[in-house]
Amino acid sequence: KVYSSINIFGLAIGLATCIIILLYVTHELSYDKHHKQSERIYRVTSHIDFSGSYLQMASVPAPMGPTLKSDFPEIEAVARLRPLGSLLVNKDQQNFREEGFVYADSSVFNVFTIPLIHGQPQTALSRPNTIAISKKTALKYFGTTDVIGQSLTIQNDIELEVTGVFEDMPATSHFHFNFLLSMASNDEADNNMWMSNNFRTYLLLKKGVSPDEFRENFEIIKKTYIEPQVQQFLGTTIAEFEAAGNRLEYRLQPLESIHLYSSLNGEFEPNGSISYVYIFSGLAIFILLLACINFMNLSTARSSQRAKEVGIRKSLGSDRSKLAIQFLLESLILSYIALFISLFIVELTLPFFSELAGRSITTDYFTNLPITLIIIGIVTITGLLAGSYPAAMLSSFQPVKVLKGTFFERKGHGRFRKGLVVFQFSISIVIIVGLLVINDQLQFIQNTNIGFEKEQVVIVEGAYAIGSSSGIQAFKDDILKQSYIESATVSSYFPVEGYGRNDMAYWPKGESPSQDNTVSIQQWEVDENYIETLNIEILKGRNFSEQRSTDNQTVILNEAAVKQFGFENPIGKSITSYAMDHENNSIDQNQTVSYEIVGVMKNFHHESLRKNITPLALFNRPSSGNVAFKFSTENTRDMIAAIENEWNSLAPGQPFNYAFLDQRFDQMYRAETRIQNLVSTFSILAILIACLGLFGLSAYSAEKRSKEIGIRKILGASISSLLGLMSKEFLALIAISFAISIPVATIIMEQWLQEFTYRTEIGLSVFVLAGLGTMLIALITISWQAVKTALMNPVESLRSE
Repeated sequence: KVYSSINIFGLAIGLATCIIILLYVTHELSYDKHHKQSERIYRVTSHIDFSGSYLQMASVPAPMGPTLKSDFPEIEAVARLRPLGSLLVNKDQQNFREEGFVYADSSVFNVFTIPLIHGQPQTALSRPNTIAISKKTALKYFGTTDVIGQSLTIQNDIELEVTGVFEDMPATSHFHFNFLLSMASNDEADNNMWMSNNFRTYLLLKKGVSPDEFRENFEIIKKTYIEPQVQQFLGTTIAEFEAAGNRLEYRLQPLESIHLYSSLNGEFEPNGSISYVYIFSGLAIFILLLACINFMNLSTARSSQRAKEVGIRKSLGSDRSKLAIQFLLESLILSYIALFISLFIVELTLPFFSELAGRSITTDYFTNLPITLIIIGIVTITGLLAGSYPAAMLSSFQPVKVLKGTFFERKGHGRFRKGLVVFQFSISIVIIVGLLVINDQLQFIQNTNIGFEKEQVVIVEGAYAIGSSSGIQAFKDDILKQSYIESATVSSYFPVEGYGRNDMAYWPKGESPSQDNTVSIQQWEVDENYIETLNIEILKGRNFSEQRSTDNQTVILNEAAVKQFGFENPIGKSITSYAMDHENNSIDQNQTVSYEIVGVMKNFHHESLRKNITPLALFNRPSSGNVAFKFSTENTRDMIAAIENEWNSLAPGQPFNYAFLDQRFDQMYRAETRIQNLVSTFSILAILIACLGLFGLSAYSAEKRSKEIGIRKILGASISSLLGLMSKEFLALIAISFAISIPVATIIMEQWLQEFTYRTEIGLSVFVLAGLGTMLIALITISWQAVKTALMNPVESLRSE
């Protein structure tokens, strides 16, 4: 009963883990496949290597989509999306901040499968000032889905007519929008600027069109439409531009590959990663193998107990094939018993796993036939795999030797079991090392000097809801009166994901722009207190000052930008760029504007640590996006309450939203944190399964050596010496496992760390800790059985002699 329980429970854990990971992998692989024409939909992406900055963007110029549709008959439809982020929605004299706003071409319903509950796909977004909303949005604001012709007010004074209600977008979509605004309302969509990239553009290719052949058309686009603007801006041709080491490239990205294979700038949402699918698939296979190894080990270890049964069956006429079938059927029965237990475990643990993985994973065994067949196949293969070696070995026993009592287990069988134990613990140690390295990398991210102060900073978002710049300034000044507020700044830009980003090309004043002197720079609009609030270090020059009225024509560069310009003494020099036409949010090619460099700040990580630090410029311009406060109190609850009270007095009826900067920083590495939690869980399971097998083997070994132990006790052996005698064999096997696992774990984790530009090193301490931890766990597992045997009365084990 003990050995059967160990087998069934170990298999159940292995199968449950495998099923959960199978559900996760199936979920990840199903993204965007709900679109009926998904295999023909492609996203156009930009890849620009210019002036030391390599930009890989999910967006392209506004005219790209319409031009492709008009010039190339291979395209069936084109749809552009222009995200707007969060906006205010008015309902019953109260505003609610909502996410999921996007401008969309009216053809969006032709490209994507977005079923309309009410409205016509041909006309839903064809007119300006119209909007299509999701089912849940319609129910939230109107209480019904039949709202065609009604109006929705956003940003306090923009009234939009509802012309469509669509089904809520499924979880397995790389974008989720609740508000589709007509692209006809967006003047920016009609500009002819090919040097700005703000539109996510999707193509539906006609049947039979090869995407590889279609990519060649981008060279025609570059030559016909982009080169004239490059010559105007930089005074060079595309060929000369690329010959100088720069690059301008457009690619087609299959819709179905976006979620797992894309991490471009400007993704709608954080995507998954195919590497994690591979990691978890490998974990599922390894953990299932651990459970199978336990079965084989325990079955072969107890072969001598069934030797006489085999001998008698053979002497009564059973042949080897029938015996093998018997043992395989026993294995299959145990596997299916374990399956029912594992399904119970899955139902209990799947909500916990879904929360860890950040996915809405469900068990759809009966509605998803492929999943059901895969699970049945896994269980059947597991049963056959786990029972194959025991069946082959047991059915090979010689009945004469067995029944005469001269049967002894072959030496090869013992070596095979030891090899399986080594394999088990090698896998376990690799998993533990992976967990420790992931933990070290996250600690490195948390503790590395990122160049700005992220702790004790709270950001009040959407400050423009107050209504005026003077009102925002009053809000900031009133909060600054609190003794626990050290400083405050107003800006739309912060060095974490989720806030503003804006690239612009600059060149030294007095020179004509060229590919040799133009630098692509992130330009952030900040006030005089930004650097103080985030504690950014000024290396040369000064900060912006309220006392200097001309500081709105100055700039502070980071070290990376100064290096790209080649300035040895940057203070006092000026940089120039084209002015902006704010009416249609495009570049005005007829005007330029220059800024004097008044300071150089030390490089800080204004992007994820996965990326290099790129050129950054701070401009002293008014911005009404957010207000950040640096505070010193530990009583954050009362502080937030005080800020909210002040907000409500200045912006009654407006939603109050805030975020802590350090929490937003941690969210950039949410995927790694989830992986850490999941690998921790699977490490525990792997060790548990390995220890179950080790417990069974040590129990069998103790039972087999019980007479030997009895004799040793009679001859004066101490309990400690007997414990060492029974443990050293298994500890030696774990030592071998440790030696094997070191190079394997190093290769795997070095590959994972390549995703980070700034990363920790894999130190010796990681392997020592993993090895000692595994050794200690194994020793505890073995010791329980060893001590029990050592304390046994010798009379009990020797009385049959």
